[in-house]
Amino acid sequence: MPHVVEFEEHGSLTVEDGENLLDACDRVGIPMDSACGGFAACNACRVVVLSGAESLSERLEEELPFLDRDDHRLGCQITLCGSAKFRLDSGM
Repeated sequence: MPHVVEFEEHGSLTVEDGENLLDACDRVGIPMDSACGGFAACNACRVVVLSGAESLSERLEEELPFLDRDDHRLGCQITLCGSAKFRLDSGM
């Protein structure tokens, strides 16, 4: 089941089941960087979760070194089970 995701400065997109946020942004042209290629080894795809945190997959241990605040996540590690709103916040 697809889920609607909104970006504060880029509008909305649909994320398919099992698709991570980084891949969905790449598919529709939202400029989310990924220096490591989506392996949770950088923080170029970091986002601020504005709403819908309960709809996100759980944080992985690999993400934790790159998350400065509770509302930060890595786009390459997020899959959704509902709608959410984000702001791009590259840590690079």
